[in-house]
Amino acid sequence: MSASPSDTAARPVTAVMPDVTGGNALRAQEQMDGTQVRFEDVTGKDREVVDPQAWRVCGSRPGANQQITSYPVVLLVAPTTESCP
Repeated sequence: MSASPSDTAARPVTAVMPDVTGGNALRAQEQMDGTQVRFEDVTGKDREVVDPQAWRVCGSRPGANQQITSYPVVLLVAPTTESCP
């Protein structure tokens, strides 16, 4: 007997990605409270994020309001002095 769609939908969601886009990277990391987070320079310059306070969140993987199915969560960031691409 195969699982019905209602059985699949009944599985609990363990964690949902909050919408942190546009916010400060450090605050976004704090909001994730214990979730493994990795920063990625979204500009393509591959810079290391040493001080998350100086970076803004441009997006995330998984996207906002999507179920988190793997870790670490990736925050796509740009320096606050630059625009998100």
